[in-house]
Amino acid sequence: MTKQIKYIVVFFAFLSLASCRKWLDVKPEGVQLEEDAIKTQSDLQAVLNSIYDNLANQYNGRIQLFNELLGDNMEKPQSGFTVPIYLRTTNFFNSDVGGLYSELYRAAFRVNYLMEKINSNAITVDAVAAKRMIAEAKFLRAMAHFELVKLWAQPAGFSADNSHLGVVIRSSSAAEPMPRSTVAQVYAFILNDLTLAAADLPASNNDFATQNAAKALMAKVYFQMNNFAKTKELCDELIPQYTVDSILNRFENAATSSEKIFSFISKSVQDNRAAGFIGNFKIANAASPSVYRLSKEMYLAATADANDKRAAYYAVFNAGTSAETYGITKFNFDFLSVPFLYLSQLKLMRAEANAQLGLNMDIAISDVNDILSRAYGNNSMNLSGTASKEQIIAEARKQRRLEFPLEGDRVQDLKRIGALEDQTGSGLIKIRGSKWNCPGLALQFPSTEKTSFFVFNDEGNCD
Repeated sequence: MTKQIKYIVVFFAFLSLASCRKWLDVKPEGVQLEEDAIKTQSDLQAVLNSIYDNLANQYNGRIQLFNELLGDNMEKPQSGFTVPIYLRTTNFFNSDVGGLYSELYRAAFRVNYLMEKINSNAITVDAVAAKRMIAEAKFLRAMAHFELVKLWAQPAGFSADNSHLGVVIRSSSAAEPMPRSTVAQVYAFILNDLTLAAADLPASNNDFATQNAAKALMAKVYFQMNNFAKTKELCDELIPQYTVDSILNRFENAATSSEKIFSFISKSVQDNRAAGFIGNFKIANAASPSVYRLSKEMYLAATADANDKRAAYYAVFNAGTSAETYGITKFNFDFLSVPFLYLSQLKLMRAEANAQLGLNMDIAISDVNDILSRAYGNNSMNLSGTASKEQIIAEARKQRRLEFPLEGDRVQDLKRIGALEDQTGSGLIKIRGSKWNCPGLALQFPSTEKTSFFVFNDEGNCD
């Protein structure tokens, strides 16, 4: 980390401490204040880089872990503050939950600060650079709000018009308490940011956000909303620009894959963007399970067919005993980049979207078969050319689980399916034994949000 970025980080650390009170009139010792730290275009770029860094530190396995603990891919943790997440009994005193919440909003705050500084014209910024930085910032702000609304609110479709409460929309650097917006409003805000970002981002941008990254994230947002027409439209545009990678473990080559649209890139062990994944799931030796373990149901689903090459990534410990438990080896590396947006996601989203719409069934079948052919090394398990809508949807969903284990996808997929197919909450769609819309599947907000007008989530009530 350069000295310049260190000054930016120190400045924001101080700012975060003072965000809920008035600025002191005296200059604190040892703190690099704004007028000293943020003077040039390069300083603004350093702020932008700090936002990428902040989000990379959440997507290093932390966000994904919180999602997975709510779902059915993991065993109950042995101990710690993540146990209530698994039990779906979080409350506003849970420091792990509050910590992630604060970090995601910290990223949004920095985005807003950056855009306000650029738009104020207080600092001379090249017009092309300003346009790019604002577009990148909107991409990152959308990303943060998308994770917030998925984890701290019931999903899109929970109410017919999405008028149920979502999260606070932070569109300025003002730090005053605010009420929750509706889920409809939050998703509209996210999609507006991504639309504007896609219009202004460059086609290529080293390891940072591009036009296609904004469009791919937009496709994920629409898919989570069960808006299949928009999902299909975006996937149709993006998919022809990429090719399916032969490597089964996308974490191994997330930085260079032919499927990569956007990844958080690691350069070394000291700059490890997958530190959370590795710390949580790496198997140190053949006799030692990881810190977090897989559920038996996930293990059996993933290893049901020995001809599926992905089955080789799974491990069993203490087999045949009461202490039998399960792990995964795909994070058994010293450092890894983290894939975030990539072709396999788009193909399986488009497959379901086309099938749901009853359009281009041949393309839907081909998209699923691309994933199956790679998994088996041949066409033996491919869908037939006459596969029905129901068969395509079922296989696309199955492959999403097998392709993206522990990547935070599963529980949100089940919530999406529940909102689509079980609007009454009858129990047709369940997540580890609980209805898809039970209160505990939305995390509780931290105590820092406690005001006379902020509405907290209901707690528990998951069977």
